[in-house]
Amino acid sequence: MSHLSRALRVATPTACLLATLAGCSTSSTVALDDNPYARPAPASPYAVVDGEKVPAPSIEMGDRRTVEAIISEGQTNNRVMDHLTHLTKEIGPRLTGSKAQADAARWAEAQFKAWGLDNVSLHEWGTIATRFDRGPSSGVVYVQGAEEPNRDLEFTTLAWVKGTDGPVRGHAVRMPATMEELEAVREQLDGAWVVVPMQYAAGRRGIRGVGGQMRNRHEERAEIRQKLEDGVYDFDTQGEVLGAVPDGMSRWTGAFVYQGSDIPLILDLSDTSGNEITGVFTVEGFHEGPVENATMEGDVLTFTWPNPMGESAVSFAFDGEKATGTATASSGDAYDVRIALDDSEPTVEPSEMILAEVLRAGPAGFVSSSNDERVWTTSKSGWRDSELADYADDIEVSVRASDYDYINSRLTDGAEVELEFDLDHRLVAGPIPVNNVIGEIVGTEKPDEVVIMSAHLDSWNGPGSEGCTDNGTGSSVTMETARLLASVGARPKRTLRFILWTGEEQGLLGSRAYVESLSDEERAKISAVFVDDGGTNYQGGTPALSSMVDYLAAATAPLNGRFFSPTDYEAAMSDDNPDNDADAGLLLVNISTLRDRDGNPVSTMPRGGGSDHASFNAIGIPGFFWNETGRAVYRYGWHTQHDTLDLAIPEYLMQSATNSAVTLYNLSCAPDLLPRAVSEETATASNR
Repeated sequence: MSHLSRALRVATPTACLLATLAGCSTSSTVALDDNPYARPAPASPYAVVDGEKVPAPSIEMGDRRTVEAIISEGQTNNRVMDHLTHLTKEIGPRLTGSKAQADAARWAEAQFKAWGLDNVSLHEWGTIATRFDRGPSSGVVYVQGAEEPNRDLEFTTLAWVKGTDGPVRGHAVRMPATMEELEAVREQLDGAWVVVPMQYAAGRRGIRGVGGQMRNRHEERAEIRQKLEDGVYDFDTQGEVLGAVPDGMSRWTGAFVYQGSDIPLILDLSDTSGNEITGVFTVEGFHEGPVENATMEGDVLTFTWPNPMGESAVSFAFDGEKATGTATASSGDAYDVRIALDDSEPTVEPSEMILAEVLRAGPAGFVSSSNDERVWTTSKSGWRDSELADYADDIEVSVRASDYDYINSRLTDGAEVELEFDLDHRLVAGPIPVNNVIGEIVGTEKPDEVVIMSAHLDSWNGPGSEGCTDNGTGSSVTMETARLLASVGARPKRTLRFILWTGEEQGLLGSRAYVESLSDEERAKISAVFVDDGGTNYQGGTPALSSMVDYLAAATAPLNGRFFSPTDYEAAMSDDNPDNDADAGLLLVNISTLRDRDGNPVSTMPRGGGSDHASFNAIGIPGFFWNETGRAVYRYGWHTQHDTLDLAIPEYLMQSATNSAVTLYNLSCAPDLLPRAVSEETATASNR
């Protein structure tokens, strides 16, 4: 056990509580007075609903002695930080399909078995063509031939791309923007690291923009290299057609409307009058891929479009040489699309001519800039089906903005700048199986009815990341939820199921496959699915339909007033707002009513979402993403080099695991399954 784990433990590591409460033979706890994160039970249990304290709803839930045993174990012998320390420090970041992810799955499986869970298994949801493991990677800058590096770089690369064969050192050369600039640096390009200008990486901000631009450039370079190999480029006769429409196809260009912005798209389409319609659909900065299941009825074309986020349903209504329609993502979100016939004859663009010549010169790779001090990791397109032979040779490294500025400033001053990168990327031919991890505590009265607690075990694996807050924290909370319930001998009436998903970062792959594997009867008997995927903050509640609020309020009420943060207390008592003094430092669980923009309660759960609960909501199973409340800034570590164990906040994670355990146990013992829809009577009453 690390020194950090020992420092955060608040009790000796015994697994049992009082025999009279939990059926165990031994007990070893510390007094609450010695625990800075715990508080005794309030005189009267209360719920928090829509931000207001209310009496706990009078609904029969779990055995009170068992609930108190869970809370006591969670307060005095919580091991969530032990799990998290092992995941981050012993295993590390866990890219889907990587050896580390497989190791983490086997470790979690072994833990579930050691705690006595039932039906523990690895649920294989699919395979990937090539495993990608990232070994130790480094990057440094040398200025004016220095013998020792002048600066260490913080950087990332796409996942599922080739790395270097050991350290590769070369001159830093700016990417030429004109033919004149190309001629000026042509002799320097062999073995150089080509610095991509900031405007080249401009576009949407954040991970989606930076990652999308890296992915676009990766694909563009691969396409141009293939055309160079095929002899497409002949710059002795400029004007060679580039990107011409494939034979037998028509090209339609237009836009995909995303959050008010137009994202360019292209539809290359075969003759729609035949029996088989083929084509390629491209959304710039996101994905290019074939259309599938295309049909034409009258003037309306419909097809499906597999992409990294699932499968989109696309339809276009044609009106002469124009068409409008919608693209509906697998999440259920729909977006407007429009296209028009493009009969222009594209010619070689100067920028593409220049890039082709740069590639022909044999650079070591390319260096681009993030838009701040974080570097975000994502993947190349088509990663799941790419065989080893499909992998392009070009490398792009994205450095943090200050590192880019350092390099660029010295180049501007005329200094000789050399960059050295050592990228230990290991590609292993598959097929590689990928699994979710599942364990249960089988219900005593209604074992076929289920309450699920879950989190995704996979993470991105950029250099420096340990996969802590996305989502080692949620995985550790889920594991500790299971351990708490098992350790006190909880006997739920319904089955409690604990699932660690994989493939979440690549489009909820593990949870979608799991949902698809369930029969209609199995789906109907899932009461609720909870997901912890918001980082290291505590479970501050969840939104719910008005018909669900009382159940969830009753289930979570025992946690209110029981967990405390000294840091949050000091902050609240030091501000200028006296209204928060009464509950300063308390980690309360607020159940809020889902409402529309006009403030009226909604009748169905939202179908969208960026985490694994969305896979369940999409088919009508209530899925809840715990609201993460607290002082942590989630996006500081999200998908970046900063996602390390030191971001974890112990008292928050202790509360989260204990809250999950109590909530699951209570709902397993509730009179009925959680309501799935709002009745007309409930909706009418709620709107009064």
